[in-house]
Amino acid sequence: MSYIQNNLQAGEEIKYKANIHWYIFVYPIILLLLGVFFSCAQTGIIYYIGLLLLLLGLFHLTKRILLKVGAEYVVTNKKVILKSGILSRDALELILSKCEGLRINQSIMGRILGFGSIIVTTGGVTNKFNFIANPIKFRNEINAQIQ
Repeated sequence: MSYIQNNLQAGEEIKYKANIHWYIFVYPIILLLLGVFFSCAQTGIIYYIGLLLLLLGLFHLTKRILLKVGAEYVVTNKKVILKSGILSRDALELILSKCEGLRINQSIMGRILGFGSIIVTTGGVTNKFNFIANPIKFRNEINAQIQ
């Protein structure tokens, strides 16, 4: 059972669940493709650069898979729950009535592909969660629950 399901209060129900966007896998895949390309050269330093790129690509791919598996971003009828991590956990549970600020950052690529960062502010504390798929919908759902 997920962290969210285990921590819902009586009468609390999930209204919206955001996902991590697939774009997080672009950088590791590019590294892996370049690594395969350069390691096929089989000549001197280019071969070793290819192996290094393969190792970096595998490292970043593993890191991004763990991010995707360990992240849960949910709006309920009472609070916003933002949880990331598998081995270590970073969880923010924000009561909707205490929500001071919600900021969305989207790059040009983020706007085109539909992802962005959500920055939640409460009591002077700021938490940033990257690569949220459809952050505008996430913000709109929070606003709908507050009203």
